[in-house]
Amino acid sequence: MKKLDVIKQVAAVSGLTQGDSNKAIKALVLVIQSSLKIGETVSLSGLGYFRTKPCKARQGRNLKTGEIILIPHGKKVSFKPTTMLRKMIL
Repeated sequence: MKKLDVIKQVAAVSGLTQGDSNKAIKALVLVIQSSLKIGETVSLSGLGYFRTKPCKARQGRNLKTGEIILIPHGKKVSFKPTTMLRKMIL
């Protein structure tokens, strides 16, 4: 499903116009991104929660040259679905 499909379905379910649905989805994505950037957990009832997890520095390999490189520590985004969502998709 692409973003346009999501926008159309949100508009149909909510009664909003597609333009308003697009603005709402963009705002939601922006809020989630900015919250994760500062380290907050974002919980959406019925869906799940997003959070960041630290990643340790590790060795990797440049696939073109075969050279071993150091991948620095950082963060990754994690999503954990609610129990209701897990049961619904099984």
